[in-house]
Amino acid sequence: MMNTLRSLSSGISVISPKLLTPSFSASVKPSSISALARGETGGRRFYSSIAAVRTNSKVKSFSDMAAPNSDHKKDVAVNDDRISRISSSIRVIPDFPKPGIVFQDITTLLLDPVAFKYTIDLFVERYKEKDISVVAGVEARGFIFGPPIALAIGAKFVPMRKPNKLPGAVISEEYSLEYGTDIMEMHVGAVQAGERVLVIDDLIATGGTLVAAMKLLERVGASIVECACVIELPDLKGRDRLGDKPLFVLVSST
Repeated sequence: MMNTLRSLSSGISVISPKLLTPSFSASVKPSSISALARGETGGRRFYSSIAAVRTNSKVKSFSDMAAPNSDHKKDVAVNDDRISRISSSIRVIPDFPKPGIVFQDITTLLLDPVAFKYTIDLFVERYKEKDISVVAGVEARGFIFGPPIALAIGAKFVPMRKPNKLPGAVISEEYSLEYGTDIMEMHVGAVQAGERVLVIDDLIATGGTLVAAMKLLERVGASIVECACVIELPDLKGRDRLGDKPLFVLVSST
C-alpha cells in the first residue's frame, strides 16, 4: 500500500502507511459502526460490525497526526518518519475479544522501543512549553503513556480510575457507555483549582471517557489544556463530543 497524505480538521495531517495486519473494511460508513462493544469490555477501542469486517477484502489503514508544534485550529501537512514507525507498530486484531470486534492493540507498539520512544517524544515536544502542571491518565492505557510524559515536562501524574480502585477519598463522575454506564474517580486534593491539565489516553472512539475525565477535573477548578491520544477512530465522532476542547492524536484511522 502506497503512502498517501490527507488533512483532518483541528490541525491533523495524516499519512497513510502500511499496516502490519488488516484493519477494518474500507467500506465501513459511520452509520454501520454505531454499535461499539461496550459493557463487559468497556468498548473504547472496538468496532462491532461483522458485515463490514467480513464482506470486503479492502482494509482501512492507520494514518498519522498533526505536527507537534501545529496550531490545532489549522491544517498543517507534516511528513514525519516517526509517525510511520508508530503507525506500523500498532496491531489490529479482528474478532477479539469476540466475533465482529476489531481490536486496536498498542501492546505491539510497546514491544518496539523505538516506536514507543517516538510516541513519548512527540507528546513531550508538543507540551513541554505549555506550562502544564498535571498529566491526567485515563485507566488503563493512559497509565502507560502519561507518567513518562509527566516526568519529561515536569508535571505530576494523576490517575483517573475506575470505581473502588483508589484507596483514599475520591470524587466521582458517572458517564454513559453504549450499553450502560460507568464511573471515573480521582483522589480528592490530587488536582488543585487553576492547575493546567493534559488528559491522556491511548484511544478516542466515541469520546465519552475523555468527556468524563474533563468534567471531573473541571469540577475541582482545573483548566483543561488539551486531550491527547495515540489513536483516533474518527468515524465514531468522539472529537465532536469534546466541544471546544482541542484533541491531539498521533495516529488516525482513515
